Amino acid sequence: MTDTIVDDRAVFTGIEAFYSYSMVFVPFTGIDNPNNNVSFGAALLASETARTYKWLLTCFLKAFGKQPDVVVTDQDPAMKNAIQEVFTGSRHRLCMWHVMHKLSTKVGVTLCNTTNFKQCICDIVWTDSLSPAEFEVGWHSVIQDFDLSDNNWLADIYDMRESWIPAYYRDELMSGLMRTTSRSKSENHFFGQVCNVRSTLLEFLTHFETAIESQCHNQRKNDHDTRYTRPQ
Repeated sequence: MTDTIVDDRAVFTGIEAFYSYSMVFVPFTGIDNPNNNVSFGAALLASETARTYKWLLTCFLKAFGKQPDVVVTDQDPAMKNAIQEVFTGSRHRLCMWHVMHKLSTKVGVTLCNTTNFKQCICDIVWTDSLSPAEFEVGWHSVIQDFDLSDNNWLADIYDMRESWIPAYYRDELMSGLMRTTSRSKSENHFFGQVCNVRSTLLEFLTHFETAIESQCHNQRKNDHDTRYTRPQ
């Protein structure tokens, strides 16, 4: 039994797991005391509709007995609708990594690789030192400098800026859920090891249990080190 306390923030997203079964693997991830990823639970879904996600979140709520304070997801509209219906007391935020990961595709590889556009946009996005007004001034300046006022994707992510830009929630405790690219990457890698499109369901469950056991072992080790190791 571990003494690790998991906080009230959660990330969940869908990962294509079994093409042959037409199923999607949906993990729920939180942060423990040492600020490491920890799995709350997971599900295999036959569809990614708002109705399916609503059922899933209802099951999560029954199992844990309370809504998370903050829920971070990608931009899936079905997830958004389900969260609004079931997690009525939670604040829904978008994962910055998932948004910015599309930058080169949506804006153009040439622009990102041959100019300082990417650096300019990252300087105002990946920081919580700006106020909302300062962010908006910086954003419009970058858009104007690189003549991107007609880019619909940039316009769309700007319209939902309050859901993913740190300037709008810099006083909220997020435990790095949204601002750390390595957290999303490491979680994708962790579950990517058990999500093989050629695996059978039995093989998947075996790999998943092994991965969770390894995670629990690391948690117990971290708890022990925290409790009995003196700071240097």
